[in-house]
Amino acid sequence: MIRPLLLLTTALMIGATTLSLQSCASQSVEAAAPESPQNSLITLPDGSTMTAARGSLSQEIGTWLASRQGRSAEFEFAGFAETKPVLTSQGLGRGADLAIILRAAPAATIAIAGDEDQAKALAHLLGDRGIAEERIEIVPAAGIGTLLLTIDRGSTAPLLTAKS
Repeated sequence: MIRPLLLLTTALMIGATTLSLQSCASQSVEAAAPESPQNSLITLPDGSTMTAARGSLSQEIGTWLASRQGRSAEFEFAGFAETKPVLTSQGLGRGADLAIILRAAPAATIAIAGDEDQAKALAHLLGDRGIAEERIEIVPAAGIGTLLLTIDRGSTAPLLTAKS
């Protein structure tokens, strides 16, 4: 009984060694590097930073706030399941990022225009994430398709000042 087991073990070891040596001899393949970084670091008005995907809503808003150009700006918010007032997983992420940005800009206010139920759902999410109700305005506007966010920065002065 021991002899067949020994023979079987030896055969398995030889097979494993052969496969191992074959994999070492194969050519290595390197993954192509991305053409450009997929994420960028944005600085928020309170001096904190966050990572945002290039071309994302978060990057657009963060870049605009950092530029200190213009008192207000408009942005499109997409992230609802068809015409329902239910945020998709991407919409939840966008809403959470929006709340982070708004918390970092305490003087900023936001007007949410579009389907009233969707606007209320986004406003509720922002409220749950610490944005005061007084900073959020819902503007019913049928037929837009996506929500239109108008952010008023409130102030162009820096939040932090250094004393000399």
